[in-house]
Amino acid sequence: MNRTFTVFPRALVAAAVLGLAPLCVVPATAQTPKPLPTKQLTPANMVSPKLLMTRIDTNCAVFKDAMKSQKPTDVLAMKSSTYRLASTSDIETAKKSHSSFTMAEVWKQAGNYQWVRAYTAGSSGGHHAAQLCFRNDGTIARVKQSATIPSLDASGASVAYYNTDGSVIQKTTAFDMGDTLIVKRVKDLPYYKILP
Repeated sequence: MNRTFTVFPRALVAAAVLGLAPLCVVPATAQTPKPLPTKQLTPANMVSPKLLMTRIDTNCAVFKDAMKSQKPTDVLAMKSSTYRLASTSDIETAKKSHSSFTMAEVWKQAGNYQWVRAYTAGSSGGHHAAQLCFRNDGTIARVKQSATIPSLDASGASVAYYNTDGSVIQKTTAFDMGDTLIVKRVKDLPYYKILP
């Protein structure tokens, strides 16, 4: 005689023995883990968005003032995503060539890369500029976007503020979240490894 046995989970057996009816039995499903944040928020970063943005603007203003007295490291990628260190004349030649390129100027302060001004030009004439301000810990604090480098500091530039965990504190409506020039950490810059 062939007998078939059904195996019940221990919780159901225990509930039956004790005369308890389980509320429901739900099969376990695999869940995709969420990506870890760039950095955990500290209590200092859990304050009002207005206060956080004021702090970020103040810190970025300090970095911007410091960059006026320093020479940036220039990097350039012509018609590809392979960056190389470039001279000022390399950048000027790229601008005059009417071909597609991406260039970035990177400033360092107190041993940390904290200010990036990047610019992309397409062979069809499209232009895009981004200004990235990083915290001392290397996390992105603020990004501005515009069509040209000079207009990055104009009132019409799109802007987004980021918390230390990479989440957006606030952004303007026209801000492009899919901008390829944006990274959440300075070490994620595609040219970070070639920086001196």
